[in-house]
Amino acid sequence: MSELDLTVKGLALGTHETPWNLQVLLYKGATSVRRDVAIQAISDGKFRDIVQDRLPFIIRLHEVLKSYVSKGSSQQTLRTYLERIWSFYSWIDITDMPSTEKAIIPTFKAWTEHLLNRVKVNKDIAQMTAYKRASTIANLIAKALDLPGAKPGHSLMLTTRLKRPKKPTKVLSTKADKQNLADTFEFGHTLTAICNHLDIKTVRGSLPIEILLNENKSLTVAGNLIDPYLDVTTIENSGSKKRAIIARQPLAENISLLETHKRSSILNLRIESELLILIAQTGMNLSQAVALSKSTYRWQSDGEDYEVFRVYKGRREGEAIFRCYKAYRDHLQKYLDWLDETELSQNDERLFPMISRGMIRTKTSKVSISTLKNLLKNHNLLFINPTQLRNTRINWLLRQTNDLNLTAEQMGHTTEVLLKDYMRPHHQRASSEIIEFHNLIDPAQLAPGPGLCVDSHQPKQVVNFPENAPKPDCISPEGCLFCEKHRDVMSSEYCWKLASHLQLKRLETNLYKPSEHNHIHPGNLVMDRITSKLKAISDGGEIRNTWVEDAQNSIRSGNYHPAWDGYIRLLEVMV
Repeated sequence: MSELDLTVKGLALGTHETPWNLQVLLYKGATSVRRDVAIQAISDGKFRDIVQDRLPFIIRLHEVLKSYVSKGSSQQTLRTYLERIWSFYSWIDITDMPSTEKAIIPTFKAWTEHLLNRVKVNKDIAQMTAYKRASTIANLIAKALDLPGAKPGHSLMLTTRLKRPKKPTKVLSTKADKQNLADTFEFGHTLTAICNHLDIKTVRGSLPIEILLNENKSLTVAGNLIDPYLDVTTIENSGSKKRAIIARQPLAENISLLETHKRSSILNLRIESELLILIAQTGMNLSQAVALSKSTYRWQSDGEDYEVFRVYKGRREGEAIFRCYKAYRDHLQKYLDWLDETELSQNDERLFPMISRGMIRTKTSKVSISTLKNLLKNHNLLFINPTQLRNTRINWLLRQTNDLNLTAEQMGHTTEVLLKDYMRPHHQRASSEIIEFHNLIDPAQLAPGPGLCVDSHQPKQVVNFPENAPKPDCISPEGCLFCEKHRDVMSSEYCWKLASHLQLKRLETNLYKPSEHNHIHPGNLVMDRITSKLKAISDGGEIRNTWVEDAQNSIRSGNYHPAWDGYIRLLEVMV
């Protein structure tokens, strides 16, 4: 096996990182051991012989990964592929399932059943997580085996019982939207408080560090302390007491922050907070933000925003890298100064140089904002991840500008991606769009009678127009009630106006003396029409029923709508 090289070449590696070698997959149980330990154990002959029937498929899998590297696939994507391959083969080792070229598909299907069991029974992973893991392996198997079809990996997934969960569409109410923004603002206040408090003096100072958020909340940053709340005076053992006191003391002036990892978590806490603030300010995604290098920046005003350029040596021109609000400039400059003061910028050119114990990571390594997340979790405070921050920013911009194309341009997306992956339904925005739509195709105007008219001066009788009913003529209020262009208004005031109109017609018909030729007063038809409208409104829901009842009670108490009050008073005297 020594002559067979199954290493995945072309992946950037950190100083202490072990290359990915698919040779590990050939030894049963090797995937459950840390990779560097497994490689050394294989070299030392501590594992048994390879599982020979795995070799053909592993070689094919290696060719697939080589092709991905050659065509320039994302380094992070490749790492994800490898992690999921290791997980898949770890399960194969545990269950002793076959993994030959012929058996790999049935084994894959059995693995999806295992994932489905974890989703449905154990409930230790989400269905989307299980689906993504299985989908990745399905695509790799399909490509390695040259399965036919336009999307062979997807076709393979369709043969399993593990399905992609339907994405729930959550409609934000006004209350929920305000809460979402309030949570985001509170999270931003927390990030700002952390950044402002962790200056160079505090980072080098006594431990633990208390960060006051408001009158009722504070954060306790422990650093390397096991128990930040320990009362040192209660320790009886003199040696332990001395070590506890030394651990809490400020760093001596001759000790660099980079010479000891006692403060690395504190430094990472501020770096992670600064990273999230930049994402919230600029709308960058996480991978773009962590790839930024610390440079000399040139700021160009653009209305309410700054356009930020990276300046190259000896040239004024530079590459525009992001846009941000003007207020962010001073904050970012303080952070750049802090990087110099802590000496972090001397050893790492990145804008967000996360510290890993004893190693320098590659730019393409996964970024974990675990220090901040764990701190907030321990203090029962909300943590908002980068994706949620971007999502909130996009939806806020969309509601503020009401311009899909402008928002898509600012966030670096196409309108299709924005609508599919980011835009959240919002009832207030939907309501305004519905109103705007109806105003365009159904422009309502004040009518002579109660309600609105959508086409003034072009009256049209309703279907089944009653004989002797008032004809619509855009003059008579009663005629409006029998016109197709008339529109009801769902409001308590409209119900009051209808009920007052009904009372007016009652009084009119009481004065009427029928003739030999016409026994029915046209006012009776108007009364029937108004009564049916009020009933329809009342049947529309509890709130609308209350409107109608209140209107009827107002009429009984002699409180009439101003539009009909004078006429009714006059008729009451006559009757």
